[in-house]
Amino acid sequence: MITSLQVRSRYLLILVLITVMLYYPVLLGLCDAFISEERGFTLSNIQYILSRKSIQYAIKFTFVQAFTSSILSVLFGLIAAFSLLILGFRGANIYRALTIIPFMAPPMVVVMGFTALYGSRGILTSIYPGFIVFGEGFWAVIAAHVFYNIPLSLNMVYAALVSIPKNLIDSITMFSRGRLFFIFRKIIIPYILPALFSSFILTFIYCFTSFAIPLSLGGVKYSTLEVYIYYYYKIFIDKHKAAAIAFTQYLFLLAFVALFIVLHGKTFTAPIGYRHYRLRVSKKFKILLGIYLTVITFYLYSPLLSIAYYSFYNPLAKTYGLEGFFRIFNIAYDQALGIPTHFIYVNTFYYAFMVALLSMVISTIIVVSGSKITDILYVSILAISPLTIALGLVRAYGSILPNYMLIIIAHTLASLPLTTRVLRLGFSRISRNIIDAAKVLGCKGASLYLRVLIPLSKPSYLVAISLALVVSLGEFSSTFFIHVPETTTLGVAIYKYRALRDWQASAASALILLILTGSILALLSRKMERWL
Repeated sequence: MITSLQVRSRYLLILVLITVMLYYPVLLGLCDAFISEERGFTLSNIQYILSRKSIQYAIKFTFVQAFTSSILSVLFGLIAAFSLLILGFRGANIYRALTIIPFMAPPMVVVMGFTALYGSRGILTSIYPGFIVFGEGFWAVIAAHVFYNIPLSLNMVYAALVSIPKNLIDSITMFSRGRLFFIFRKIIIPYILPALFSSFILTFIYCFTSFAIPLSLGGVKYSTLEVYIYYYYKIFIDKHKAAAIAFTQYLFLLAFVALFIVLHGKTFTAPIGYRHYRLRVSKKFKILLGIYLTVITFYLYSPLLSIAYYSFYNPLAKTYGLEGFFRIFNIAYDQALGIPTHFIYVNTFYYAFMVALLSMVISTIIVVSGSKITDILYVSILAISPLTIALGLVRAYGSILPNYMLIIIAHTLASLPLTTRVLRLGFSRISRNIIDAAKVLGCKGASLYLRVLIPLSKPSYLVAISLALVVSLGEFSSTFFIHVPETTTLGVAIYKYRALRDWQASAASALILLILTGSILALLSRKMERWL
């Protein structure tokens, strides 16, 4: 049996880890908002930030784009989830699982995909110039955020839809004589409403803290608060003003995270082995839903597929060739990157494997410590933006740790909510009878986890390791903030090549990164289905 001393020691270990990696750096970084080099404690930084028209506009735009993106994502995701439920075609669950590929796609890959498809020289823009609205500016930011979050809404709402008991649907169908509107009003909407609000708030938080998309597609005019943190720290070299913006953003995020916690606790999920129900609709309605699902599929995957075309096509010279691949596979020194090209691959893979290792160790300790610790960690990271974490790490450890270690810590923090959730679900699905039998045979304490629970959770560990790899491979915000030329990754290389208008090299880099992350997610799509 686990003693109270063992429990306290686990809590203490986790508290120390989270404090050293997250709380202390972030607190130190945010404290700079209230420090003046001349007068010590001051509120002048906050007052200055809130009085600037550019920051006021950024606050307004951050809210507007997050709200608009969330509304559209939830609406499109709801209809897509309903389409999957109604159509119920063979492979629907695989389709749903594969939507994790666009959802987990690296930000700069998505940016390059939208540029290749909707940019000034994009594939669709060459057919109809009006598509450029999705390639740059306000609606480009919205379109890219909707691209990311349709899968999130789809999966959360679908899980709530299929969690409705089949006998309840059958009974109400008989009572209402199959009237679909009545079934929706009385049963389906009350069941899925918490999931709708929960997915809306979570999408809002993700869009609110977006960095790569507004930085690359929005430009200076459509910059979010997250982008302004970068501007003030890296361009204006004013860490106090940057911290003031980060603190302001943090206050907004706390309110939304608190709302998400309340709503998410009321959502329903489908139990393992649930019996699927069917809703009777007309053939014409099914055709409409099929067309809608086809359009959504095109919207989710066409930007990713267009990257492959752009990696061979030079839109400036209007020629085809392998110049992009020659550049990114050349081991010589690259002036755009400031290092030999092969460094970006060494860095990218090294960070990913280190993050996977650290995430598994820390996530296991967290899960073993109990659900309360898991929830605290999840909420803590959700309420702090990636750039705020990076700012804090640089502030706290920048003078004593090399940049590559700061990047690894930042990537690990980004992956912990996902890996911890997966391992927690994996442990919870182990039969209580197996645990009781192991205890009777003498497996207690650490032995119970090492010899029984962890071996039985191998599928969840496989998924968790894969997600940690994907998160690290695609992480851009914290990497871009912390990096120096020697620590450049594939994601940063995509941004630098794109900034130089070297479309082929940027697209070729994005294609390699997409193949790496997409292959991992596609190979494990059936296993990941249980965690969506």
